[in-house]
Amino acid sequence: WDDRTSVVIPEEGETFYLVALLRSALDSGDVAQTLEFLSAQNEEILRFCEDRAIPAKQYLPSYADTAEWKRHFGDKWDRFVRRKAAFDPKAILSPGQRIFRPGSTLLSDS
Repeated sequence: WDDRTSVVIPEEGETFYLVALLRSALDSGDVAQTLEFLSAQNEEILRFCEDRAIPAKQYLPSYADTAEWKRHFGDKWDRFVRRKAAFDPKAILSPGQRIFRPGSTLLSDS
């Protein structure tokens, strides 16, 4: 792996497994097929892993706040913040990802 990348990769020598849950929400009247139900089920799976200290990453993640993104990037977080400050200091790129907010103190502290 290239250490310069900000992509989250396994630690050296670790084995990793990809488990992909590719499901479609349906408007069929069945509650178990709704987006809300499937999203809650995904969150339950992630909580299960976290509660048992099973390392897990979401791809493509949809985290709600900076703290969740920080946990996602782990030891690469500081580098990620420095790059964001250097290449997008006004935080105008990817505002929908909820990683950085315009005027964020994270960027001004870098």
